[in-house]
Amino acid sequence: MASRKTQALALGAALFGGLLAGVTANRALVELPAWQRIGLVGWANFTRAENGSLLYIVVGFMALALTISTAISLAFDRSAKARRLPAYAAAILAITYAAITRGILVPAMFHLRASENNAAALEQIFGTVVRWSAVNDALHLLAFALTLWALAEVLSEPRKRPV
Repeated sequence: MASRKTQALALGAALFGGLLAGVTANRALVELPAWQRIGLVGWANFTRAENGSLLYIVVGFMALALTISTAISLAFDRSAKARRLPAYAAAILAITYAAITRGILVPAMFHLRASENNAAALEQIFGTVVRWSAVNDALHLLAFALTLWALAEVLSEPRKRPV
């Protein structure tokens, strides 16, 4: 069985990954349809008001850090008999969604602040956010599923091998 440290990291990754997946699902299923009905100026005003929320930053960073830490810990945990694939795959997806967030979505939010209520600029920014958020949302959900699988592997008893 994996060490207590690896187990704790996997549990933390699953917890924060679940929080991130929940926030993602809320944005995709509740907020996005509402923004499309409200219109671009309404979306822009809402996004400017909530942009940079400490909750999103903390949850996203913790999910990323704990997912990567779980994979690293599992790689060096001599007592772990768990399959490592789900932890490694979750870490790769977490790094990918973090790169998309930092490289595309955060800059779009900075452009949003500067765009005021310019309809053409808002339309372009909204299109970028919708497209790349959809990619990120899928990555968040897949990474969460993989962290749950990794947690199950880490917490499971070693498999008896046939003699």
